[in-house]
Amino acid sequence: MVTAQPKALGEELALNVREVEHGYHIDGAYRPVIHEMNLNVEAGEFVVLLGPSGCGKSTLLRLIAGLEKPAAGWIEVDGRPVTGPGPDRIVMFQDPTLYPWRTVRQNIALSQDISGKRNDQAVEEAIRLVGLNGFEKAWPHQLSGGMAQRTALARALVNHPRMLILDEPLGKLDALTRLTMQTELHRLWKERDFTAIMVTHDVDEALFLATRVIVLGGTNHSRILSDIRVDAPFHRHRDDPCFLKLRQEILSQLGYKEV
Repeated sequence: MVTAQPKALGEELALNVREVEHGYHIDGAYRPVIHEMNLNVEAGEFVVLLGPSGCGKSTLLRLIAGLEKPAAGWIEVDGRPVTGPGPDRIVMFQDPTLYPWRTVRQNIALSQDISGKRNDQAVEEAIRLVGLNGFEKAWPHQLSGGMAQRTALARALVNHPRMLILDEPLGKLDALTRLTMQTELHRLWKERDFTAIMVTHDVDEALFLATRVIVLGGTNHSRILSDIRVDAPFHRHRDDPCFLKLRQEILSQLGYKEV
């Protein structure tokens, strides 16, 4: 286990978070959420942020996505400062947020319709990639939860983003569908070779998907408790002794002890 250390400026990173601080004003008082956060991510890594509710995981994702600006410090993606949202970083949320008046195909092509740059081949490839062939003309209300998330995933991938930012995208799925989607997400990451930054509360999910697990915690503000590199090869078995050891290690850091 190694605590994350910032790399020297100038080294090529997919993501470079430097001395970032952020918080919110609640009822007239400032509440710090992130304090002096340093994190770097290499291109092509699958990094999972894990920690209790309220520890700043989703806040950090919003800062990386450019949806908010940090109170202090800076964030770089591919060596360029993050000043706002960009097509190189696509966010996928817990809810699929599909437009009910658009078909599966039309939802996937939404960003292209907005930009006026239609690429039917890219849309067809995204549909095939997530296994929605035959459902192109279905309406959102006709989809299962898993199919709706596949549609959202295809919409996120259609323009080949360099970074996929995932805020608990599988959190509302039933257990069996969630396991299936974990496997699908891993397959897509391998095929498309994007960098993934994901938030989850599920330790098993983190260890199944990640090349690195960043454990966040703290009392008054969030900090990195540990940066764990998961060296187990894919495909991973959840009853593997290495998997179980890391699981217990992470749960212990989060203050949970199995009886």
